[in-house]
Amino acid sequence: MTKKSGRSGHDTLALSQMAQVIHMFKQYRHRHVQAFGVTVPQFNTLVWLERYGELNPSTIADLLFSDRPTTTVIINNLERQGWIERTRSKANRKFVVVRLTDAGIGKLRELRHAEETQAGDFDLLACFHKEELAQLESLLDRLIVHFRDLPTIVGTQEDT
Repeated sequence: MTKKSGRSGHDTLALSQMAQVIHMFKQYRHRHVQAFGVTVPQFNTLVWLERYGELNPSTIADLLFSDRPTTTVIINNLERQGWIERTRSKANRKFVVVRLTDAGIGKLRELRHAEETQAGDFDLLACFHKEELAQLESLLDRLIVHFRDLPTIVGTQEDT
């Protein structure tokens, strides 16, 4: 159960500011990866696959905050480029898993190299001192936990 804070105007402003930062970051990320023939969801999929090794399509959808049909299009396009492959799970042949190919690893390396090269020109978090960045990360972690603990509102379409 959450308590009323009495800060309704500030709550709305802070959430609006976070939404603006997210929007600006998405625009920045889009411009960066677009130059390499990749969309942001495709880039994020490559990153998740690098981190986990292999994932099933529904897990990829969850990680992308995307629906299954949209994720299928993303996976199809990545497969068409030769950056990922779909195979049957060794644990259960009924399930499909997705993993990076050597070409996908190369593409991700290319994107990361370009990002590192550009970082000197545009460091997204350069406005924060080390201590401020640690505080921001801590506050965002606390907010994430708080959001996860909030009761779900039944009958809304907002979480799609």
